[in-house]
Amino acid sequence: MQVLKLKVLVEAGAVREVEVSHEAEGWSVWIAYASRHGERREVLERQRGGVRMFTTLDAVARGLAGLGLTAFRVNAAGLAGEDPP
Repeated sequence: MQVLKLKVLVEAGAVREVEVSHEAEGWSVWIAYASRHGERREVLERQRGGVRMFTTLDAVARGLAGLGLTAFRVNAAGLAGEDPP
């Protein structure tokens, strides 16, 4: 999901949940939102494609707050050397 699409979803009040997951490359952001065909879940992408990775949770929080998303769930399973669920 591109940032522009996420902005539209936030403005429409369609975002249901934001989950931040730790991976080997950093932190990825998953967005769950309501659509006409039920709930969907997509990862936040870079402008030119591929998963947008953040180096710190602080960077995630600042980026999401700038879009109007002030709360998110953290899945830190990868920090303990475990594979995320």
